[in-house]
Amino acid sequence: MKGFNHDRSGRRDSRGSSRRDFRGFGRKSGRPTMHEVTCDKCGERCEVPFKPTGDKPVYCRNCFKKDDNSESKDRPQQFAKELDLINKKLDKIIDALNID
Repeated sequence: MKGFNHDRSGRRDSRGSSRRDFRGFGRKSGRPTMHEVTCDKCGERCEVPFKPTGDKPVYCRNCFKKDDNSESKDRPQQFAKELDLINKKLDKIIDALNID
């Protein structure tokens, strides 16, 4: 059909030829390349869907889930502390500027 382009799946695209499909970029089989690593928390060998750079810890699935759950429970308390600290700093700024 004139005015339509077709992507790799055969779907029509009326937005022009500059549209690209990056869903399979860097993948041969549609699945990410897995990299074997050692969990920084428990020491178990596991695979992750990214290439670790060495500047951040890498966790196995179990440790990642455990760590994620514990952080989410403490998050509201952490936000409250940070907000309190910000309010104290703002009070000092307002006092210094003599704003009522």
